[in-house]
Amino acid sequence: MDSYPSAPPPPPSSPPEAVRRWWRRPGVAAVAVVVLLAVVWSASRFSGGGSPEKETGRGDARPPRATVTVSAAPEPAKPAKPPVLVGKRLKEAQEVASGAGYSVVSHDASDQDARQWDADEWTVCFQTPAGQRDGGRPALDLGVVRVGAPCPAVDGEKPPWPKMPAVTGMAFARAGKTLAPIGFRKVEPESAYSDVALPAVADPWKVCFQDPEPGKEIENPQYGTVYLKLAPPDAPCPERPYARLRPEPTPTP
Repeated sequence: MDSYPSAPPPPPSSPPEAVRRWWRRPGVAAVAVVVLLAVVWSASRFSGGGSPEKETGRGDARPPRATVTVSAAPEPAKPAKPPVLVGKRLKEAQEVASGAGYSVVSHDASDQDARQWDADEWTVCFQTPAGQRDGGRPALDLGVVRVGAPCPAVDGEKPPWPKMPAVTGMAFARAGKTLAPIGFRKVEPESAYSDVALPAVADPWKVCFQDPEPGKEIENPQYGTVYLKLAPPDAPCPERPYARLRPEPTPTP
């Protein structure tokens, strides 16, 4: 056993002067600064402060999408209360209804089921709603009769045609006034005598015969003609139309 105490460990040796002063070298210090700045810059980019695309504006960053707002097409304005078309000619009724935002269909309101080829020749008696037509427009169904015809009490029934009044015995002028409300197309006077000419003005002549007969139902009087056979005011009516007022002279033997 060694009788001498152990020697204390030698003090740590200092690094060589070249190692202790490496950072003092200009080249090494510059590199260290560059590396440090690069680390700080990278950390700021990826730590939530922004993406590379936002910082540099490069890469595959997509441009912001444009926002397009599509507004729903406005609903068409609902037309106001339907116009009153009863009493109008069909053509006028169609124009008025169209101007108010309505479509029109029509039908014969009588029991004849005739077609309305000429809208000017029909009169509106009834109107009812008919749903929607022509792209959603509300429609009106018009029941019509020929101009001059009376409207039936109920759509589709026979019109209440007038009956021929009795005008025999009346003066021609008075007979014309009596027949006027029925709406005949024409009242034609004729002489009841074959040998008596009718004057240019026959107002005072009296009616001896009439056609149509009294009491007959007159359908579509606007297309009809009344024939009245007249006698002079101072002459009696003959027993039959076109008789002679003066007997033919007896031939001399």
